[in-house]
Amino acid sequence: MVEVTIEVTAKNGFQGRNSARLAFTANQFECEILLICSPWVASAKNVMEVMRLSARAGTHVRIQADGVDEAAAVVTIAALLRGDALPKSL
Repeated sequence: MVEVTIEVTAKNGFQGRNSARLAFTANQFECEILLICSPWVASAKNVMEVMRLSARAGTHVRIQADGVDEAAAVVTIAALLRGDALPKSL
């Protein structure tokens, strides 16, 4: 299991389109990916659960991934939450 806590710095946080993009990207990985934003826990692969987090810029989110490609998943999801460009390998 890989776990990291980051601060969301994406310009518009994770509402609508950004939530859909995150869920779409998370579904490219085999591992289970959870986003934890107290008191909520969401599967990163479920767009409605990601939207429910209402993660705006400045919010701290813990990313947990468990599975074959967990390290790559955490790096990619963290990049999305920060508003960074995705790694070229995707």
